[in-house]
Amino acid sequence: MLAAAASLVVMAASARLLPDMPTMDKILWRSLLSVLLTAWALRKAGRAALPKRPLLLVQRAVLGFLGLAFYFEAIKRIPLGTAVTLYNTTPLFAAVIGGMFLGEKLGKRRILGLLVGLSGVALVRGFSPDGDGEGVLFALGCAAMSAAAYSTVRVLHSSEHPMTIVLCFPLVSIPLAFLLGAGSQLPLAVEWPWVLVLGLATQSGQVCLTHSLRHLSASKATQIGYIGVVFAMILGIFLGDGLPSTAALGGAVLIFLSLGLAISRRVRP
Repeated sequence: MLAAAASLVVMAASARLLPDMPTMDKILWRSLLSVLLTAWALRKAGRAALPKRPLLLVQRAVLGFLGLAFYFEAIKRIPLGTAVTLYNTTPLFAAVIGGMFLGEKLGKRRILGLLVGLSGVALVRGFSPDGDGEGVLFALGCAAMSAAAYSTVRVLHSSEHPMTIVLCFPLVSIPLAFLLGAGSQLPLAVEWPWVLVLGLATQSGQVCLTHSLRHLSASKATQIGYIGVVFAMILGIFLGDGLPSTAALGGAVLIFLSLGLAISRRVRP
C-alpha cells in the first residue's frame, strides 16, 4: 500500500506536467498503456485469469471511473487542498461499507487512527471554505465511489486473478473516455515521455493497490494511503511548490502517527 501511494503521487505529478492535455485524454492514454501492460502480464496466468464474475468486475471499473470523474469535477469548483482533504475521507466511507456489507470490524484504535490521519491531511493540504456546495458534494462523492470500488476489489479477490481485476478498470475506462470526448488528437512529441510516466505510474499504483487489498481491509488500506499526502508534499518541493510550512510538517507527523495506529501490533506468520 505504501508503494501504491508513492506510485499514485508520481501519476498525479506527471498529470500536472501535462497542463494542455484534456482530462479525458489523460484517462484514455493511461488506460491504453495499462491494458497493454496488463495483457502482457496475463499471458503467463493462462486460464486462471479468465473472469469468473464479470458483472462485479464491471461494477468495480464503473465505480473507479465515477470516482475519478467526480474528483476532476471537484477540483474545478473548490480549492485543490480542500478537494484532497475531502477525498481522504475515503477510509471513513470504506469503514462504513466494510462494516455493513463485508463484516469488517472497526475498533477504537482504528477510529482514532482514521481521525488523526484525516487531521494530518487537512494540515498538509489545507482546508478552505471557498467554493460551492456542488464541489464539496463531488469531492465526497469521489471518496464514496472510491471506497465502494476498493470494497468491491476485496470481494473479487475470492474468485478473480489480481491482474484480471487490474485489467477491468482500463477496459471500461477507454470507451467511457471516448464517449466523453477523448481521442480527438495525439499527444505532442514533448508530451509522450510524461504520458509514458503517467501510464507506468498508474499501472504500478493499481497493481500494488490490488495486491494490498488481498491482505488489508479497504478502510485500513486507504488509511495507510494517507502517507501519499506526505510523498506529494516532498515531491512538490522539486516541482516548485516551495518548502512545507510548519503546519504541513505538523500534519505529516500526524499522518505518520495514524500510520502507526493502522498497523496491527501483532505479527502473523
